[in-house]
Amino acid sequence: MESSLFSEPLPTAVIDVGSGSARAVVMQVNSGGGIEIIAQQRISLNLMSHLTRKGALDDESVASTVEAVEDFVQLAQGYGISCIHAVGTAALRESSNVLEVTQTIARRFGVTLRVIDGYEEAAYCFLGAVHGLPVNAGLMADLGGGSMEVVEFTERSLKTLHTLPLGSLRIANSFRLTQQTAAEDVAAAHRYARESLALAKVPTLSHNVELVGSGGSMRLFAKLDRRHRHHPVKKIHGYSISRRAMETLVSDLTETDLQERRQVPGMNPERAHSIVGGAVVALALLEHAGANRIMLSGQGLREGIARNPHDLSLERGIILPPTSTVRLNTLADLSQRFAPRYSRRGPRRSEIAHRIADAVWCGKSQLLSASLQSAAFLLDVGSAVDFYNRLNRTASLVVASDLPGFSHRESALITAILLTVESGRLPRKYRRSGLLSPNDRERVGQAAVILLAADELERRLPPELRADAVQISRNGGGLQVSTPAWSRKAGDAIGKRWEREFGQPIFIRRVSHE
Repeated sequence: MESSLFSEPLPTAVIDVGSGSARAVVMQVNSGGGIEIIAQQRISLNLMSHLTRKGALDDESVASTVEAVEDFVQLAQGYGISCIHAVGTAALRESSNVLEVTQTIARRFGVTLRVIDGYEEAAYCFLGAVHGLPVNAGLMADLGGGSMEVVEFTERSLKTLHTLPLGSLRIANSFRLTQQTAAEDVAAAHRYARESLALAKVPTLSHNVELVGSGGSMRLFAKLDRRHRHHPVKKIHGYSISRRAMETLVSDLTETDLQERRQVPGMNPERAHSIVGGAVVALALLEHAGANRIMLSGQGLREGIARNPHDLSLERGIILPPTSTVRLNTLADLSQRFAPRYSRRGPRRSEIAHRIADAVWCGKSQLLSASLQSAAFLLDVGSAVDFYNRLNRTASLVVASDLPGFSHRESALITAILLTVESGRLPRKYRRSGLLSPNDRERVGQAAVILLAADELERRLPPELRADAVQISRNGGGLQVSTPAWSRKAGDAIGKRWEREFGQPIFIRRVSHE
């Protein structure tokens, strides 16, 4: 693996005044495209519930919005950021007195609050939500408080845009789903959502494409669903919910009143009044699209704006970088961020691990081999945090961080390899997890000893030498490794574990390098 060239990244601040809540995020878009959150603040506004019959925001909501933006501006300025990108979505674009809000904010704080239309919102959500997911084609749906934006994409390129009045808060308010729900109201909301999707001609999914969901409600569905699963990867980004699980979630939520909903483990109490509306819409989307699951993104509108704050041109098209590029940049970003002094070691160790794996697995187990390479690349990140617990520290980062470009299965494989190096056996939570196949579980021990060997070989290799200074070959009696720097003591522990995992010996010998 080769790392990318880096320029100095600059932090940015994005304010998003949504229909349910407003949020400010101070973030840094790294040169490789990954996003580092520096600070954030969220304030519940429920603007969609404060639109009068004449379509105007009431005085209370106008004042609350201005106060929220004031707090957000102070947060950004506290981090030395003067250029703030602020947008408003469905509730503001539907309010007849939106100019009162935007002009007051501009006059008092010098910030331009740009009210974007549904198509711009959809494009920004696509930029944010899909960039870091390992998907090439499908539908992306961002479920907000007032609207749902849907993007069809192929080869990671935006194809069509849809904006629909199917926000969580709007549907909950319109069909009396905020308090105790009635079966007929739930059925009416579900029917309305299905009809709206059909009327807008939102496409259905073909073979080998994904349905991607983003937005606060979608992320909450993941938190609620994972309570019932053995899922060792902590992050939401890339988590998938099956249609059957969403059906169960809708059933469970509609059987509770507002107070009971607020007490559900994992529930955000501020979303308890709108979550039934969102769940009904999400289920309708799954059914309409013909999808068996929905993959959740931990990013969306705000990250899309941060990645492209000035030059969003739908006419020229929006194309995301290939997943392979995103993965490589993710590893390079992390290495540059945590262990810049050792930025050459990760790629060199990864290459040695890849060549050993290719020799012993003969090109099979490609996903496991790629995960092994990533684990080898990231090992210095854990060392920079805590050398004596570097395997655990690296594993903790992998399961908790978004890791753009990597699926949950890949994250689980990387982590399982790292932890197995240390413990000598696959941890129980990974043996029970459905993320790893039987073949994965069988070969993780082999991957762990390959990583151990690659690490010992790499760290004895003089800095000026490349990975190909280590020569690897295979014969009927085992694996042959020739390297410029080695000692018998270094190989004792590796030899025992290698023979236990592979049933054959490994022969490592020192040779002169010309």
